[in-house]
Amino acid sequence: MIKILNYDNKNKKYILNYINMINKTEISVPQNIIKIINDVKKNKDRAIKKYEKQFDNVELKELKVPVSKIREAYDLIDKNVLLSMRIAMKNIEKYHKLQKKNIRNFIFKNSGYTITQKYIPIESAGIYIPGGQAPLFSTVFMAAVPAKIAGVKNIVIVSPPRYNGEINPYILVAADILGIKDIYRAGGAQAIAALAFGTETIPKVDKIAGPGNIYSTLAKKYVFGISGIDCINGPSEITIIADDTANVDFIFYDLLAQAEHSNGHSLLITTSKQVAFSIEKKLKEKFEQREINIMIIYVKKIDEAIFLANYKAPEHLLVITKDNKKILNKIKNAPAIFIGNYTPVAFGDYIAGANHILPTNGTARFFSGLSVLDFLKHTHIIDCSKPAIDKFGPYAEMMAKTEKLYNHSKSMAIRRGKNVI
Repeated sequence: MIKILNYDNKNKKYILNYINMINKTEISVPQNIIKIINDVKKNKDRAIKKYEKQFDNVELKELKVPVSKIREAYDLIDKNVLLSMRIAMKNIEKYHKLQKKNIRNFIFKNSGYTITQKYIPIESAGIYIPGGQAPLFSTVFMAAVPAKIAGVKNIVIVSPPRYNGEINPYILVAADILGIKDIYRAGGAQAIAALAFGTETIPKVDKIAGPGNIYSTLAKKYVFGISGIDCINGPSEITIIADDTANVDFIFYDLLAQAEHSNGHSLLITTSKQVAFSIEKKLKEKFEQREINIMIIYVKKIDEAIFLANYKAPEHLLVITKDNKKILNKIKNAPAIFIGNYTPVAFGDYIAGANHILPTNGTARFFSGLSVLDFLKHTHIIDCSKPAIDKFGPYAEMMAKTEKLYNHSKSMAIRRGKNVI
């Protein structure tokens, strides 16, 4: 049932508990997922083919997509969509190149020693592209472009096959546009396990990126530490902060867009009763008695809306008010913020250039959206002279002795010419 809740003493606890509920993430990984991961670790390709038969109902002879199938894919897609893909890719590349340009090495100099901070790309990355009901080929660009710009040498893609045993042609073309030829037919937890441990066909990678369903997400969580992961990707979500300047038709379709994602969650937080009533009416007409994950919250003060948005830490935050800048300065937990009536979330999802692989379930409190930084490591290079050891060594030696790490202390003292025996 769709209804408006006032953020008052009567409903405050209920609203916060609801947000806690939709932000809840699985702490433990179910045994059935662990079983799949261990099976792939042990039996490799044979296990993947078994699970593809079990879950996707396809019998695979080969996991790797041959080059001929990639070439054929161009004949199976709409040429106008191909043009759109190329334009989107260029915008995504431009944005992430600027991102990379602003990630700089630097040298710290201090009394006879230097510390150089240097960024180094990881060697390999595995990109998980969901299959499901529709081909999320835009995610190929979002995951692979920052990896390529970071300088990752080896990028592979895994994606679940369709009913005919083939990966969707739009996904194949998107990968080919980026020059990625290593594409494998595998989905779910078995694909994540293959990327983490390697099989006869699918290589082990340093980092796994890309969204997926609950099985692939929990599998990523389980293999973290064996491979790196980007973030925890749960059901898609949007929070909208709106006042009476918001175009009701616009935000109605933003909510409808979110409803296209299964299990997604939406919050509309508004200081306008008129906006709240109008959206409630439209949603009831659209969905009638169907259950949808949309909550409308009426607040008296904009600061209450800001508090709720930060408490939710939503994947997407849309702000349409008289003073967007003032609100922006107070938002702490949102990986992607969309400003004004003419900035739909879908614009960011596809064409703007910023990344759409974003943390969900409240994890935006400590995770960011995917970026070039996710595919870089930074190392500290310390170069110390004898005068620097003479100057600072005694202080470090005292600290080491206090921690009862006596050989730590001696390793510095001997360099100052002290007798350490």
